[in-house]
Amino acid sequence: MSDQLSPAREVVAKLGGVRATARILSLSPSAVSRWMMSTDRRGTGGSVPQRHWPAIITHAKKERIKIGLRDLTLL
Repeated sequence: MSDQLSPAREVVAKLGGVRATARILSLSPSAVSRWMMSTDRRGTGGSVPQRHWPAIITHAKKERIKIGLRDLTLL
């Protein structure tokens, strides 16, 4: 498991897994799984697409899950 892929892995784990994250964001599980794939495998290389950040942060606050902007970035 590459450290580069860990931001997406950590966020997905905090949200309850691939299926739970997909349900929260109204996405398919395969779309969420691509976040944890390298770019050479047609994934996002470990990044959570920015368009989903507001919904993730809103859900996390509502459910008292510790996820912030720093967790969503590759910094």
